[in-house]
Amino acid sequence: MATDVAAAAAAPAAAPAPSGPVLVGRKDTTHPYEDVELRPDTQNTPQDPALAHLRPPPPRIDTEGGPQASPIFVGMASFRDAVRCGYTLWTAFGRAKNPDRVRIGVYDQTIQGDGSCLEEYCKLAGKGAGKGAGGGDGDTNAGADCPRRDQVRIMESHAGESRGPLVSRHHLQKLIRHEGGGDEAGDGGVDEFCLHIDAHSVFTNDWDRYLIDDWLMTENEMGVVTTYIHDIGGVKPDGTNRGWSSIPHICDVKAGAHGIPRNEAATNVRDAHRPILQSKWGAGFSFSKCHSEAAIPFDGSANWVFDGEEFSRAALLWMDGYDMYSPSTKGHAVYHNYTSVPHLFYNDKTPEQLRNKKVEEQMGINRIKLHIGQGFEGQVDATDLARYNPSHRRARSLASFQNFTGVFFDGREWEHRCHQLHWVPYEHPELVEERISGWEMEPRHHLRQQHQPAEMVGAAPNQGLPCEAMVPMLLAVNAASLAIVLLVVLFRKNFRP
Repeated sequence: MATDVAAAAAAPAAAPAPSGPVLVGRKDTTHPYEDVELRPDTQNTPQDPALAHLRPPPPRIDTEGGPQASPIFVGMASFRDAVRCGYTLWTAFGRAKNPDRVRIGVYDQTIQGDGSCLEEYCKLAGKGAGKGAGGGDGDTNAGADCPRRDQVRIMESHAGESRGPLVSRHHLQKLIRHEGGGDEAGDGGVDEFCLHIDAHSVFTNDWDRYLIDDWLMTENEMGVVTTYIHDIGGVKPDGTNRGWSSIPHICDVKAGAHGIPRNEAATNVRDAHRPILQSKWGAGFSFSKCHSEAAIPFDGSANWVFDGEEFSRAALLWMDGYDMYSPSTKGHAVYHNYTSVPHLFYNDKTPEQLRNKKVEEQMGINRIKLHIGQGFEGQVDATDLARYNPSHRRARSLASFQNFTGVFFDGREWEHRCHQLHWVPYEHPELVEERISGWEMEPRHHLRQQHQPAEMVGAAPNQGLPCEAMVPMLLAVNAASLAIVLLVVLFRKNFRP
C-alpha cells in the first residue's frame, strides 16, 4: 500500500538546508543571462496568488520497507558499445547501497563480430575484484561466473536496423515491469523507480540511496530529476564521488536541425542543496517513478530523430502532469563518459536500409513537430499518435507549456527560462488524481467550504444548519411564497381596469 513519505518517515526532521543556490549566468548562449539567486523552497508554490495554496502531489513510496528497498530499473540503449556498456553495469551493481533491488535493462544493438554488453559485464563481474563486482551491503546474489545475471534484462537487435535513439528507447521501455503488466513475477516484481542513462555512464558509491533521496526532495510524486551529467572525471577509482559544487541545469534552447527546438548546453547551479525546477529534459540522465514511463512512452514511429527528442519528451511529460528538476549536489551520483562513441546510429547501414531514410526521417521529424505544435510541410506518420501524445487527455495545455518553457511557434522570439521557475497547477487535475489514488489538487471539502455562506442565523460561522432545523424553515418559506402569489392573483382579478 502506498504511503506519503512525509507521513511514513520515522526519523526526526533534518535541519533546514542553507538557502542561496545561484544559477550561473552565461554570455555565450543564444539568450544571454546574468547570475540569478534561486529560492527552491518556493518553487512548488504557484506564482498566481489566487492559486498559491495548491501543491503537487507529495512523493510516495509503494514498496514495503521504505525508500531504501524500492526497486530501481536502470535502462540503457547501447549501440555497438559493448565494453563501455559492460563497465556501466559493473559499476551500477557493485556500487549500489542495496544491489538486490537494482534491475538493469539493455537494448543492445550489435553486428556480427561485436561483443555484447552482457559478455563484457560478466568478464568484469566474474573477476570479483574491486568495488564493482556485485558488492554493496547485504550481497545475496554473487554467482561465481556472472554475479547478478538474473537481474539483467537484455533485448538484442541488429545495429543495421537502428532508427535512432528515440526508437531505441521505445524498445528499451518494453523491459520495464509495471503493475498489471503481466510480467511482475520475474526478478523481484514491479519496478518502482526508473533511471534512463546512456550506456557509457559510471556510477558512484551508494548511488541508489542518493538518487531516491534526491527525488524525495522534489516533494513531487510527478517529479522527474534530469540533466546533462558531469564527465567521469568526477569519479575516483574506488567509486567515491569527488563531488561538484556546481550542478548542470538545462534552461535554454536554440533552433536545431529542421528548425526543431534543441537544448542549449547546460548552465550550472552553485550550491544546489535540493533539486531545482526546470522546463527541459535531458536524455543522458532521467530519474522518476516508473508510472511516467507507462504514461508517456517514447515514440517508436519517430524514425531517425535526434534533435527534437528531448524537447518533445519535456513537452509530453509536462502536459501529462510531470515536472522536471535538475539534481542537487548529493543527487549527482552518476557520471557520463564523454569520450568519442565508437559508432553512430546513422552509420553501418546497407544501401537497402538507407533507401527509404530520407522519407522516413522527414515523416519522423514532422511527427515530432506535431507533438510540440510546430508547423511543418510534407508527409507525417500518424500511426498510433494518440498513444504517444494523448492530446484529448492533458493535465496542462500545449499553450501553457510554451509559456512555461519560453518556446513559441506564433512568431514570437524564443526566451530562456534561466531564472526561478514555479510549479504550474493542473488545468485538468482529475487526470492526475485518477493516477495518484487519494490525492486531490483542490480537496473537495475545501471547495464545499468555499461555496458555503459565511454565516447563517442560529448557526456558528461556516457551519450551516442541521437538516432537522432546516425542514420547518423551508416549509415556512414555501407557505409565504404561496400566499404572496395568491394575493397578486386576487389583486389583478379585482382591480383590473
